[in-house]
Order: sequence, then C-alpha cells, then structure tokens
Amino acid sequence: MRSKVNGMNTPQQLSRQAIDEFKAIYQEEFGQSLSDDEVKEIAVRLLRFFGILKRPLTEQD
Repeated sequence: MRSKVNGMNTPQQLSRQAIDEFKAIYQEEFGQSLSDDEVKEIAVRLLRFFGILKRPLTEQD
C-alpha cells in the first residue's frame, strides 16, 4: 500500500532489507538502536519530507 504526498508515492510498508539497512545506518550515525516500529515511523516520515522538498514551487509559495 502506498500513499501519495505531493505527487510522490510513499510506501506504507518497508521491506525487511530496508528496515535492517536503516537500523544499521542509524546505529552508526547516532549510536542508538531502534526497534522495527521506530524505524518504520522515522523512515516513512523521512520519505514524506523528501516528497515535500521535491514538489515544485507555485506562485503562492
């Protein structure tokens, strides 16, 4: 299942590989371990954030 944020499809589920890779990167960068649920929350928020950054500016912006 995917949701659409400002023209960008963001996944609602992450693969096991994506979760494990995100955990490893987070551990290396911040020295903290995350649960699968924490990884899913952070990763989906990050993808949505990049979706917002990616959108073109309008005259109202």
